[in-house]
Amino acid sequence: MTAIAFEPVWSLIYLQAAFVFGYFRSEFYPFSFPVGKSNVSIKCVSNMYEINKEITLDIRKNKNEKFISVLKCNESGLHRLNNNTKFEGVHILSFRDNCLFNHNWYNYIELTVSLQSDKCILGPQTSASWRCLFSNETYTFNSSEKDIYSIKGQSPKNMERISIVTRQTSKSLYETDDVLQLQCIGEVESINAMPSKDIRWCRKENGKFKLISFQDPPLTDVVERSKDGCTVVQNSFLFYHVSQNDTALEIMCESGWGYACGIHGINATLNIPTKDTKPDEWKMWPILIHDKKSLLNPEHIILDGLGKTIHLQCTASAYSNNSSLVRYINWCFKKEKKAKWAQVILQESEENASSNSGGKITYFSKIQYHVTVFDSDVHFLCEISKSQICGTGFTFVQTIVHVDNRKVKEGIRQQMSEEPENSTAVVAVLSGLLAFIVILKTLLLVVLFQRREIRLFGWKIRIDKIRKRKRTTEESFGNRSLPKMPELDAKETKYPIKACSNPQQGKKHLVFTEGDVRQEVNSTYCDEDGYVAVNPFTG
Repeated sequence: MTAIAFEPVWSLIYLQAAFVFGYFRSEFYPFSFPVGKSNVSIKCVSNMYEINKEITLDIRKNKNEKFISVLKCNESGLHRLNNNTKFEGVHILSFRDNCLFNHNWYNYIELTVSLQSDKCILGPQTSASWRCLFSNETYTFNSSEKDIYSIKGQSPKNMERISIVTRQTSKSLYETDDVLQLQCIGEVESINAMPSKDIRWCRKENGKFKLISFQDPPLTDVVERSKDGCTVVQNSFLFYHVSQNDTALEIMCESGWGYACGIHGINATLNIPTKDTKPDEWKMWPILIHDKKSLLNPEHIILDGLGKTIHLQCTASAYSNNSSLVRYINWCFKKEKKAKWAQVILQESEENASSNSGGKITYFSKIQYHVTVFDSDVHFLCEISKSQICGTGFTFVQTIVHVDNRKVKEGIRQQMSEEPENSTAVVAVLSGLLAFIVILKTLLLVVLFQRREIRLFGWKIRIDKIRKRKRTTEESFGNRSLPKMPELDAKETKYPIKACSNPQQGKKHLVFTEGDVRQEVNSTYCDEDGYVAVNPFTG
């Protein structure tokens, strides 16, 4: 069944503070026709009551010639123009109109022509084109230029099998995230020796083929064309991403298609072996690192001064209806390769989120980590686990952050190299302070020795005289024997007995009697009067 082809031209005109809505349209029927003799209808339609006052249909032989007006319709009626003009390959058969501009919304002119072709490729005799003009006393609108000849090629009959194009060794089973380049070659529908319907791709879902939604459309090119241009062979390339739910994957390419996949035209199918999706199997994406402005390269983290705050994001997903598969997302780190993983101690709270859509569970976790000038290489681990102990996860992903602290260290070294200039001033100040302290101390000692006692800020500093030490008898006479000392009576003792308030009895003390003779006595001690000799001790 052939449909009418038309191109509506919409216009909105402002007239006396009112908007009038209408359209201009050009129609060509049938849209396409086979090789041979065919009659076609060219039509210019206006639905702009009291606005459009004239319709004109123009034709020219080819793109290098000027347009020639063939029909014109206005308030005075229909006019046939340039009756003697001959258009190569175009024979005008009849024309008709409806040009009651003052009494009708719908106005048109229509031209019926006879066309003759022996091939699908346009030549000198089949290059004529046409257009419509809609005008009044002020404005003129024209439709786009179209070819009069629209020769339809043969229906597609042949198609090769789908093939997998790869630069690597073929796999027996394809895994999630594999990207396959599929190729399909077959005949396609064409008009004027150019494809009018490209090869399209479908995928079987729940027993029925459905159109595949692509990020980028398939790449197509014409690889073969018959001499008359009525048979066109197209090559279509598709990049297919194997997803986690692709089990029993079957792909179809088809040509000459209708509305639903696999109903009309020709097609080819291919079964692609994939690993069956395991229930509850987790998949983790690489850790993303950014600073809220842009993504960062983990191999080259540049510090902002003495440190930098980085944000790390971890994502994990699984196809399962069991939302309690995971209990914890652990963030762990270590600063040496051979060290053990340790829990990251967070200064800010961890941010977590989850979603469950179509049986696919996805978890998101984000943390902040502050690297400093003392960090060189920091290893990070994100794992899905049923425990909060690092290293117990059943699936994980890790990354290494290399901190570029060379500039900061160079700045510190430069600062240290500038410090001697400052140190010289500090040493001078300290030396002056030390000299002042020495001079002050010397003055204090001089005054102290002169006055024997000084008072300073409530403190009293005094120098006592040194008591001359008495020589003992042994030191005076050496080893010579001493004369026998007469016994002393307590009553004859030079120092009389004196009562004390708290006497301590029975202690032996040395006292010196007359003649500078030392004698041991039993004595009583008195706080105010010193030793008082009582009863000489005879041993």
